[in-house]
Amino acid sequence: MNTTDHSLDTLVASFAADFLRLAEPGLADRLLADPLLVLGPQGTAPVPREAFLAAVGARASRVGEATDAETTLVGASGQALGERMVIATLRWEFRLGTTTAPLVSDVLLQREGTDGLRCVAYLPRTNVLDHLP
Repeated sequence: MNTTDHSLDTLVASFAADFLRLAEPGLADRLLADPLLVLGPQGTAPVPREAFLAAVGARASRVGEATDAETTLVGASGQALGERMVIATLRWEFRLGTTTAPLVSDVLLQREGTDGLRCVAYLPRTNVLDHLP
């Protein structure tokens, strides 16, 4: 497999765009494994999908309290790990008023046939909550 395959980056970018819409009905079932490995302050642990979604929802609510905040996908790239697995880096820009901050996460994705990619591990390097007042 060509690891610089542009179609892989397209699949990863599509996953990243969908990731911002996890609250939409049925989308999380397609995008997230259950449980999902999540890197947190105490290390990596399996987290049930519903608990992960609750944390994402709480974070979105906090960000939503800032009326002049916006998160934009600025880059997504993937590296194939064999035929089924992909390690991807997602780059976002978080804007709050006139300041911007980069946000970066790595995700381990599993190819799901023709249905795209499913996240099996979420490894954030940065936290949007660090940029809120």
